[in-house]
Amino acid sequence: MPVNKIRPAARLIRTIGQDLIKDVYAAIVELVKNAYDADSPSVIVRFSFNEHKQTLSISVEDQGHGMTVDTVINKWLVPATDDKLKRKRSDKGRTLQGRKGIGRFAAGILGDRILLDTCAEGRMTSLLLDMDELEHTKYLDEFEIAIAEHKSSAPNGTRIEIEKSDVSAFDVKNIWNPRQIRKLLVELRSLTAPEEIFQVAAKQGFEIRHDAFEMRLIFEEFPIEEYAGREIVIKPFPILDLYDYKISGTVDSSGLAALVFENRNVSAIIENIDLKIPLELNDNQAYPGDIFVDLRVYDRDPSNIENIIRRGLIDPDTNEYVGKQEARRILDEYYGVGIYREQFRVRPYGEQSFDWLDLDKQRVQNPSFRIGHNQLIGFVHVRSEEVSGLQEKSARDGLTENNAYFGLFTIVSKVINELEARRFQYRQKSMKGGRSKTLDEELTNLFDFDEAKKKISRELGNLGISHTQQLQIELAVENVLQSESLKKSDYVRKIRDTIATYQGQATLGKITHIILHEGRKHIKYISETVPRIAKWAAQLSKKPDPELEVTLQERNEKIQVHTKGLSALFKKIEPLARTRRSPPKDLNLLQEVLSARDIYSSEIEAGKVVVEIDFEANDLVVFGIEIDLITIFSNLFENSVFWLSHNGDKVRKINIQAFKDKDDLIVEFKDNGPGFQGGNLDLMFEPGYSMKPAGMGLGLALVGEAMSRVGGTIEAKHSRDGAIFELTFKKKND
Repeated sequence: MPVNKIRPAARLIRTIGQDLIKDVYAAIVELVKNAYDADSPSVIVRFSFNEHKQTLSISVEDQGHGMTVDTVINKWLVPATDDKLKRKRSDKGRTLQGRKGIGRFAAGILGDRILLDTCAEGRMTSLLLDMDELEHTKYLDEFEIAIAEHKSSAPNGTRIEIEKSDVSAFDVKNIWNPRQIRKLLVELRSLTAPEEIFQVAAKQGFEIRHDAFEMRLIFEEFPIEEYAGREIVIKPFPILDLYDYKISGTVDSSGLAALVFENRNVSAIIENIDLKIPLELNDNQAYPGDIFVDLRVYDRDPSNIENIIRRGLIDPDTNEYVGKQEARRILDEYYGVGIYREQFRVRPYGEQSFDWLDLDKQRVQNPSFRIGHNQLIGFVHVRSEEVSGLQEKSARDGLTENNAYFGLFTIVSKVINELEARRFQYRQKSMKGGRSKTLDEELTNLFDFDEAKKKISRELGNLGISHTQQLQIELAVENVLQSESLKKSDYVRKIRDTIATYQGQATLGKITHIILHEGRKHIKYISETVPRIAKWAAQLSKKPDPELEVTLQERNEKIQVHTKGLSALFKKIEPLARTRRSPPKDLNLLQEVLSARDIYSSEIEAGKVVVEIDFEANDLVVFGIEIDLITIFSNLFENSVFWLSHNGDKVRKINIQAFKDKDDLIVEFKDNGPGFQGGNLDLMFEPGYSMKPAGMGLGLALVGEAMSRVGGTIEAKHSRDGAIFELTFKKKND
């Protein structure tokens, strides 16, 4: 049998450049990274247009160690070489960026001919790679490249020039217009993290290799007047220090986070946050090794834009303070959360068009609490692929979405949630946003006309009419408003009842998995046993069998048990499924707590949770509606069972105590889970705030609203061992 070989087509090289690499910016970035890998202290990206020859050339020049002819032949000209993958670090200890072995061929997207001049060990090696010739060659092993080598006194270094032929000045203006050049500038400015980030990381115990690496962009005889003859040293905009809020710190390989929150609006607010970020490891997630995060928020309302400018937003090209429009443009170019490996950004994370954390999608649900994608400039530093498990795709279009990636997503989302909570807390107190009242209180105030009466009275006083006339008009207005208020009060009640019904059904939705699990268990037994009973009954009708009669009786009794189980399940959830609210009445608190516990009995048993209920008396009464109490206690059970699942081998306990305190009835709902972390206990009941990795911030918000409807209050408290919710039910007014 003849032996055959795979013969790559010659056009493979062009395919790498044009199809595999995302865009022209990625191509230039790849060549810049190669200069870094060569231990060069700097790199020059040079644009030059020759109108006479109708050619545009883009060259990337470095002062690195250069390449010998052997390196060029056996490594540079070998697509997908594993040289850098094996070496991992350069001669000077830099972490090598181009491990895929294809970055240099990205140049094919920029032009038709690639010229290489590289000097090492006193010898210059040169070659020309003509992409058009490649197109007309069938197989790659048939394509011949002439390589010239000679002695040279030139310093070590490499110059790659990509030439595009048959282009006019008009073509160049279309290929590289001012907007695209600006985009390239942004790409290069955001290619490496600012030095300040490395300093912050070092202070918090996360060392990042940071070598000085200067980038310059030079335009020679360029047809765009704005850039012709210019040399631009790539510097990041000094936007980073001008933030409103910041959270930064480390998260280790087990999810332990040590963070620092800062509020620039109030200089005294600096808070240390230590917490454990749990991952649902059975949900395709894994801890991505040690990471460092630095996330900065820039509020974009007009007053905050002014504050950013006042703090020192200066254009690095002009050294002048920018205006509001320019400030917004700068924010528009630099917002996003980038992922960095050492000092280089992994594309496309951090780009404005790539909201990889779904920030805008979440903000739509709760705009006063959530931070939008365009309000955040962030840096997430991860370790090498070998350590983190975070693998970069060959096409340079992101990380492979494996378990480590999903773990990283959850961790960064949780850190952002901590930032959001503290920002929301400040804005709420300073009247810059947020909701300071419960939904029930806001509904009550919706048709409160007291303020309107005061305004009418003031306006009447300004009209110069007599005091008697003013009193008559005010009385008439009072009567009209009072009549309207009485009419609208019925609307308020209907709205309140409708919201409460929906919240009860939201709780029902949260426990659907329990209903399905419990219901299927009963239905499975019944559906499997009934046919057997029918079969056995037919056998007994033909021939008596005492043993079979006993079996039949046992199975019949078990069917009754499962039927009662289904009935009990439906009875538990029936109040939550009602479309109309029943009137309030006296409810036995112990029975309501037991009903909520029974809903979660399977989860409690599966999680080996011990539930202790200690009531001062068994006849403690709360005046309210059953759906509200079930909403309250079922959500508290669900919350505790979730966090207790992160207790490891520690005994898991829920303890519920109830007692009278003067005229109030107090319930303490405790668990010995990880407890509350940070200082945001007053935000626990705000919609959208959740400490769970994938939490929606719904459960405790429902609890808070339901407590308000029964005329009570709930408070989250710190504990040495776990979490405490204190519920206060007020005495019913006779």
